[in-house]
Amino acid sequence: MELTVSRTHLGTPEVAWQQSERLHAIAPLQLDRPRRAIVLAPHPDDEVLGAGGLLQRLIASDVEIELVAVTNGEGSHPNGTAARTRNLGELRPQESLTALRRLGCRAPVVTRLNLPDGRVADHEERVCEELVDRAHEDDLWLAPWWSDGHPDHDACGRSAATVARQFGVRSLSYLVWAWHWADPRSGDLPWEDCRQYELEDKATARKRWSIEAFRSQVRPLGPQPGDAPVLPPEVLSRFWRSFEVFVQGGRA
Repeated sequence: MELTVSRTHLGTPEVAWQQSERLHAIAPLQLDRPRRAIVLAPHPDDEVLGAGGLLQRLIASDVEIELVAVTNGEGSHPNGTAARTRNLGELRPQESLTALRRLGCRAPVVTRLNLPDGRVADHEERVCEELVDRAHEDDLWLAPWWSDGHPDHDACGRSAATVARQFGVRSLSYLVWAWHWADPRSGDLPWEDCRQYELEDKATARKRWSIEAFRSQVRPLGPQPGDAPVLPPEVLSRFWRSFEVFVQGGRA
């Protein structure tokens, strides 16, 4: 599994995904209006990359949304030179607020756990406790897939799946890094449990506009290789699609 992003590590090309019969054969997502939506984001931007289209639908339906921001994303450029002079732990949460407003969420409700970027697995109990406090069977949880490939994503996904199953909460898992490392021709993804949510043209464009708010991730922070974008166009193309994919059911 390769999560490195560089000019020589751009992951599975989007054209390969678009040619995947399995991807286009995914059954549509069936979703009733929940009482409330809890969105678990390991890092600022995951919530929009993975579920920005579905969030627009929930916002338009006047569903109360709470973002549980697990880390502040301060570790996005560990080898960067310019990054050392930027307070990414403050900058990236502000980018997330801008992105959510662009999706139509005018006054985002955000709970910040301030856990260390890259070490969420050491604090899974804390994540579970926060979710237990919010467990309600009429709610919908959106969290990363527990096998997404990034340790923070996997830890958040495991926590959400475990607590949701315990309390009977419907949980949908979104994909971020799986699109980078998985092989469209293989069984890397749980195809039987996947559901597809179609986006209208306006929603697709709005999601793309929202993603652009994460300037620290989509643009270089400086001239050195370590300051390159974490989300170059080749990676972003996987999130510019006219649909989103969620994993429902299953066990972490």
